Amino acid sequence: MAAVRALVGSKLAAASAFASLSPGGRTPSQRAAIHLSAPHPAAKVALVLSGCGVYDGTEIHEASAILVHLSRGGAEVQIFAPDIPQMHVIDHTKGQPSESESRNVLTESARIARGKITDLAKLSAANHDAAIFPGGFGAAKNLSTFAVDGKDCKVNKEVERILKEFHQAGKPIGCDASTSLPAPAPWWSRNPVLRCPCLSCVWCWQGESHTCVDEHQ
Repeated sequence: MAAVRALVGSKLAAASAFASLSPGGRTPSQRAAIHLSAPHPAAKVALVLSGCGVYDGTEIHEASAILVHLSRGGAEVQIFAPDIPQMHVIDHTKGQPSESESRNVLTESARIARGKITDLAKLSAANHDAAIFPGGFGAAKNLSTFAVDGKDCKVNKEVERILKEFHQAGKPIGCDASTSLPAPAPWWSRNPVLRCPCLSCVWCWQGESHTCVDEHQ
């Protein structure tokens, strides 16, 4: 989370410093300079969801915690999800697949976003300062084929495009236990951010301009 925290923190500090300035006791020229100066813009962060529910989508606690911390940091968050069918639907009371149901990742993710969600195809690194992928088995089932194919998995084409865009732009990418996403991508090698052979652990390297979000086993 270090890179994202640093980005949000620096922008919040600049905005707070501006807000704390008071015209009292200053010369007219100083007051004019204050009023003409624009506040530092908030960090724009893209949060990418994979459904709603730990076993077949986004881990709701993780997504909520990320949203709370970004809000505290003054970030402007936009939530995205791919408009694709879920791999399957899990009955969370039993932990077993519900064979008679089918759900859409974008529609399910909208539950966490309170309806304010955008198709992942519209996300561009040019419009955001960072991207974060919360955990949950949706990362391995809906954003990639890791749950089925393991180390030979493929990443959703829109997710791979976004990872490449942010990586090439030198912008932070946060993966909160969504380790199946960068693992199969060979283009990480020149500036590795995050690699992991499985979903149960996260191994981190600090590259030239990136630091991974999570660091636990």
